[in-house]
Order: sequence, then structure tokens, then C-alpha cells
Amino acid sequence: MLKNLIWDFDGTLFDTYPFMVTAFGKALQAQKISEFEIDPDAIYEQMRVHSVGSAITKYSARFGIDKDKLLSDYKSFEQDEVELAKPFVGVKSNLQKIIDNGGQNALLTHRNQQALSLLKKYDLKRFFTGFVTSNNQLKRKPDPESLNYLIHKLDLNRSKTAMIGDRELDMTAGNNASVKTILFDPDYLIETNNADFVIHDYQKLMTDI
Repeated sequence: MLKNLIWDFDGTLFDTYPFMVTAFGKALQAQKISEFEIDPDAIYEQMRVHSVGSAITKYSARFGIDKDKLLSDYKSFEQDEVELAKPFVGVKSNLQKIIDNGGQNALLTHRNQQALSLLKKYDLKRFFTGFVTSNNQLKRKPDPESLNYLIHKLDLNRSKTAMIGDRELDMTAGNNASVKTILFDPDYLIETNNADFVIHDYQKLMTDI
């Protein structure tokens, strides 16, 4: 039985992607791209299935704009936009269930300290015993370094621990660290053979696994 969860942040704990897409659209418009040429749904899918970095590469090439400038503009808009994001429905109750069952929650995100401030804003930070953000400067997923760091620091039993995330790289990171994997796929976009469990909402998380 699983006891511990190591949570991704964007698209897993918090519904940040819609705000990231808005920031991306603003960054494109800052590069003189007409809003009529911008497809938010396509940008969303690129970010969800792949990454923000892949979206930067794809759209800078498509529109013939400077990649570094697009990234810089995106980051300048993203900080404020993501502040509007909220946790997914059911996150808090599942964090509590982990604690009630004698387990631990940990955070593993490529985002900076903003992730911690949002957890605190919604009274969720108290449910976590360990955190890895970009400030830790550990190797990015799917490299297992950050997962192994949390497992050792919190003394987690690998056989009772799972990585939960919304993308394939989260599943690969979990496999590389020899823990279970849970794919959270609310919009049925991700095809994976690497996940031990796939869920589409948090209503039955702790009963389905």
C-alpha cells in the first residue's frame, strides 16, 4: 500500500497551465504577433504534453522571432499570471489523507519559490515535510537526483512511495528512482506506458491506488 506521495506542482497540485498559456500569448504579442495568429488550445497542448521549453522553441521558429527574447518576455508575464492559479479540487483532502495514514507529502517542482508561496497562500504548505524547487539546483526531471534527495532526506520507503505528476517526464523520473508512479491526466491528453496508475480527478485518488 502506498503511504507517501511526491507531488509535481504545475498541472498536478495547481491548475497553472491556463495562466501559463495567457502569459505565453502576451509574450508572443509583445513580439508583434497578432492575437489572431495565436491558438491558445495548441499552446496548452504543447505545454501539457511536452514542456514550456518546447513551446518556446516551436513558436519562435514558427514566427521567426528570437527564442531568448520570447522566453524572457514569457517569464516576465508568467510570474503575475500564475499568482491567479488555484489548487485542483480534491488536492487538500488527499494531502490530509496521506497524513492521516501516517505518510508524508513532498514537493518536487521545476518552479521557483513561487510554488511555496502559493502553497502557503492556500494553506497547503503545512501538509508537506520536504520540498525541492529550482532553487535547490538539482538535476531536472526525468533525472532521479531530486527524487532521491527527497527519499533520503525524509527516509521514505521506496516501495510505499509514488511520484505523482501530469506529464510523461514525471513518470520517467519516478521509474528512474524506483518508486511507483501516478499520472494525473485531467483532460485525457497523455499516453503513457510508464505509469503504475492513471487518474483523471482527485475524487478517488487514495482508494484507486
